[in-house]
Amino acid sequence: MSFLNHVPIINLRLTKYSSLRVFCPSFERQKDELATWMQISISGQFEDTALEEWSTNGKEPEICEKSPRAEGSSSIMERALCPWESRVNYQESREPKLIAESVCLCRKSRGSTGAFCMPIVRKVPILRSVSCDKSTGYWTYIRSTEMITVGCHSVLPRTQRAARLANLSSDRVAV
Repeated sequence: MSFLNHVPIINLRLTKYSSLRVFCPSFERQKDELATWMQISISGQFEDTALEEWSTNGKEPEICEKSPRAEGSSSIMERALCPWESRVNYQESREPKLIAESVCLCRKSRGSTGAFCMPIVRKVPILRSVSCDKSTGYWTYIRSTEMITVGCHSVLPRTQRAARLANLSSDRVAV
């Protein structure tokens, strides 16, 4: 028996099983709901923040060891104290499914001895699909936010005045 004789049976079985699957498309007003949720974000309800602690994913690229260049023909990346790269963040259960995200490439600021590169994060409004209503065939969504890195910038480390030792109890020391 040849392989071609088995193909129609396999297709029939796949067709038979695929008809049993419940299909849940996006609901009709999904774009309107997402637009409304985005408008709430634009109104200033969500603020940009910087992460105080983060770590790079392993070895830093060569650009981190080079000083920034300020020539007229240099790119933004070559002039940046804290270079970054853009990546696409994809999640099937989220609307929008694709979100562009920045990734800081360097831990320390280029061209400066004491500054660090810190990610700037923003709470981005999203819709999260929770469940599929089998009677209607539509997804149920909830409003949510997700922290997305939107850039990187150079910051000096925090400093604070040392507390007087006389004001501290004997069982603790402030560092």
